[in-house]
Amino acid sequence: MTRETKVTEFTKPKSMVDQIYRSISTAITTGALEPGRRLVEQELQKDFGVSRAPIREAIRLLEADGMVVVDAYKKKYVRYLTREDLLDNIPVLAMLESLAARLAVANITPQKILELQNLNSEIEEAFAAGDFVHCAELNFSFHRSFLQLAGNKTLHRAIRSIVKSTLWMWLTSQYYRNHSIIPSSLEEHNGILEAFRAQDTRLVERKVREHNENVLERFLSQTKFNEQGICQFTPPQNLSTSGG
Repeated sequence: MTRETKVTEFTKPKSMVDQIYRSISTAITTGALEPGRRLVEQELQKDFGVSRAPIREAIRLLEADGMVVVDAYKKKYVRYLTREDLLDNIPVLAMLESLAARLAVANITPQKILELQNLNSEIEEAFAAGDFVHCAELNFSFHRSFLQLAGNKTLHRAIRSIVKSTLWMWLTSQYYRNHSIIPSSLEEHNGILEAFRAQDTRLVERKVREHNENVLERFLSQTKFNEQGICQFTPPQNLSTSGG
């Protein structure tokens, strides 16, 4: 009985932290909380109606994801993203993901291919519904699926590190703003699926690498940067900045 009580008490604050994390994360990726915006714990406490502890833990998770930075004075800010971040990270990600896709061919099954196809269909449905943040989430699920099939823990850690440190925030926010890029991604995903169906390791590897490279090219052409190379985002209209 005592053990059950402890488990119940443990899951509640964990769920609270997750809800706060997801709410602030969405506010950041949609632009409601713009880059450079300071996150004040006392204000967030009022917004969410909770104690400081879950707020601090949620911010710690956001910092680990590269969405929030802490300065020398322990002040927390929404991270700025730069052109250099993208040029450094996406080409490396392209090579790592293409290797993961090549390794995944040995483990792919018709059922797994169907799951990938369903994910792509869900992206299309979310796009039609105007749910562009969900499009980004589903896009990551699509890529994560063949990464898991690769069965290489070292490769998984390397890709996860790049995505969490820079690309989740940037790609999600860009999917929200420049949603005209989504049909091109869907088409390229279909090419990856055809390569998987053909069990062609070289073709799969090339399709995934080209897809990542094309994403970089499209985003660079549609993103504005200031003189310091910082991405200039225009927050969408009618979004709450409280994160609540």
